[in-house]
Amino acid sequence: MSRDTVLVYVGANQGNSLSELYTKFDRVYAFEPDPEMYQVLQQRYQSYDWVTLVNAACSDIEGKTKLYVTPNRVSTSLSYASEEEKSLEGFTQHTLKVLDVNVINLSKFLKDEGVSVIDFYYSDAQGSDLTILKTIKEDYVDTKKINQMFIETHGNGVGMYEGLYNQFDGFKEVLADNFTFIHASLGSQNGKVVKENEIPEGEKEWDSYWEAKEWAE
Repeated sequence: MSRDTVLVYVGANQGNSLSELYTKFDRVYAFEPDPEMYQVLQQRYQSYDWVTLVNAACSDIEGKTKLYVTPNRVSTSLSYASEEEKSLEGFTQHTLKVLDVNVINLSKFLKDEGVSVIDFYYSDAQGSDLTILKTIKEDYVDTKKINQMFIETHGNGVGMYEGLYNQFDGFKEVLADNFTFIHASLGSQNGKVVKENEIPEGEKEWDSYWEAKEWAE
């Protein structure tokens, strides 16, 4: 008996990247905490009955949390820019406003929805990606219930957001037993795809693509 294929997308923003993926899966769960971006998501995707939209942040807490909204809306995060980041030449993403938003535990939500396996996990959570990944580690990562991952990653020693640890070594520690790192997509070079040993020294941010060594489909 076949099962539904599942996409989990954390940090969907207004859904531009989601538009390339949502038709490829039987069930889609997209999470976005910014109310204005969520309205755009609704306008674009609420008519598709296989797409579930959730107006909430994901983290290791539940209830309410602060969302630090930036002018470009794509750097909005659960924390504000670090002093290191603010000191960089050309920095423009100062906090525009701070909102109180809903925050959920992703693993608990997915289990309540009856999601037993995740075919594709996409995370673009502006510094919270590793924190969120750890919340699904026990139920989905360690039990081999995820096939592929595409995750925003920061370079080792880089602190883009105050108090948020999102560095490459942290992801390797969580995923090393069950996943293979395939490549990095470098934002600073228009998405250029490179292997781990080709990631430029000092690279601040990239998207990491991982594949399961085996998974319990």
